[in-house]
This record gives sequence, C-alpha cells and structure tokens, in this order.
Amino acid sequence: MPSGAGAFDYYNTFSVVQEGSDEASRQVLSIEQGAAPIIEDGQTIVMTKNYDLTVSGLFKKETISGLQALADNRTDVVFGGFGLGGQILQMDGKLNLGQVLGETASFRFNSPREAKGGYDVNVTSPAYNGSGKHSAELCYSTNGLAMYKWQEGLTSGEAAGWTIDGDDKTVSFANSIQVLDSGSNTLTMTRDLYLPFDGRAIYFNIKTNAGDAPTGTVTIQLISYTDNGTTPDQTGSAVSVTAADTAYQATVSPSSSAKMVRAIISLASGADLEFKEPTIQLDSTYNFVEFNT
Repeated sequence: MPSGAGAFDYYNTFSVVQEGSDEASRQVLSIEQGAAPIIEDGQTIVMTKNYDLTVSGLFKKETISGLQALADNRTDVVFGGFGLGGQILQMDGKLNLGQVLGETASFRFNSPREAKGGYDVNVTSPAYNGSGKHSAELCYSTNGLAMYKWQEGLTSGEAAGWTIDGDDKTVSFANSIQVLDSGSNTLTMTRDLYLPFDGRAIYFNIKTNAGDAPTGTVTIQLISYTDNGTTPDQTGSAVSVTAADTAYQATVSPSSSAKMVRAIISLASGADLEFKEPTIQLDSTYNFVEFNT
C-alpha cells in the first residue's frame, strides 16, 4: 500500500508454496456474471460482472493483524501479482476478511467488486471525458499497463494513468498518439507498477509514430525500487529512441527485494517524441493488448 515516496504504510507478499507450510497461500481471481435481467423467452442481458480476488492460507498472527487493520479502516490497497502465461495482475480496492482460527491461522481475505466491465472511455457525442481506468479497477493481462485504456486521461493532452513532468512542456493526445515536446527544459513521463518481484526480467515497450521521427535526445528506461520510488534496486539501461514507426524496448531484472518498477520516458531539452501503445510485459516479444473484460 503506497503512501507517497519512501516506505510503504503496509506491504506483504503472498506466495504460492506447498500446502501446510508456514505462510502458505492460494490466490484465485474470478470474473462472473452479475445482474442479468430476463428480457424475453428466457434470454438475459448481462448488465454487470462480479470481480473478486480471494487469498487463503496459513498466516502468522502479525500478518493477520496487519490485514485486519486494513479491513477495519476500509483502507484503499494496491494489489499486484503474476499469473500463468505471462499474465500481470494490477488491482485497487479494499479488503474483506474471512474466518481466523488459532495463532498460525487458517485465514481468508478477498476484494470483491461489481462493475460493468471495460474502461471509463472518452465519448465525443455527447461529450464526456473519461478517466480511462478499468471500471472494476482491475486488470489481468499480459500488458501490465492495461489497468488504463490507451487514451487521453482527465489531464488534457496526457495519456490516462501516466505522469508527465516538465517546466516548459507541450503535450497533446489525439488518434491514439501521445505527443511530447520538452521545450527549453527536460521532460519525463512515468508510470509505476507494484509487483512481487522474483528476479525475472520485465520489459517496457513503446512504438513511435509512423512518419514522425523523434528529434533530440529521447530514451526509455526501467528502474526497480525497494520502496515507493526513492531507493533504487536495479537500474536498467537507457535505450535511445531515434526512428519513426519503430518498436523500442527497455528491460530490467528486479531482485526479490524490489517492490515497484517505474517506466520512464525521458526527453532532453529541445527534444520531441510521438508514440503509441506502450506495454510492460514478462515476455520480450512486444504485444500491445488491453483488458476489455
């Protein structure tokens, strides 16, 4: 659970290990039909979906105490995880607690939510500016950035879910292309992911716009941190971005001490960049997808 830069207010990793061992756990992500009124001849129309992450196992007293405090205070929590087939879980929400038995207890918590599915998208008529975030505040995809749709967010000219900093920046977003101009100062565009790192490589990709090559010095990079963005764990090499209509990839292999990874796009003074469809993946083969479930 991040709270500004530096240390986390709360952090725990729940690993899939042998059943019966200390701190053993099991995680299940479910997506099921929600409200579905019958409209005619027994046919139904699905109005919503029920999303839930359930974690159960044998946990120590101090682990249960920390989770109990989060649940009692209705604290917003950030979940992150790895699944089969290169899937990455990103999820925001609150905890509900199950039964607790004993000192090292059989214990369960979950984070259910009901949503229509898909993203909070921008609409031209009638005009509506969406946040771009998935309606369930959940993403389970091979693209770890797919919690947000690749669209303009609530800040004009800036992609949803990203942070852009620059004292003389000019930015715009149209036709799925993010345009960055650093002006007379530097510019950075960043996105953070919280995950239970285990030494495997993480890959960050972007694709430059066709016919519009970057000018000046432009790089992409991944840096992992042992806290919420102040203490570096592993620093990946900065990759120069120089050509139009080209996919570029940066990588880093966070240690098991890492808790967060930051994707960084950097522009030196007097540089510009037009790009689209970024991803963070466990597979080195670039594949842009979104989570429309």
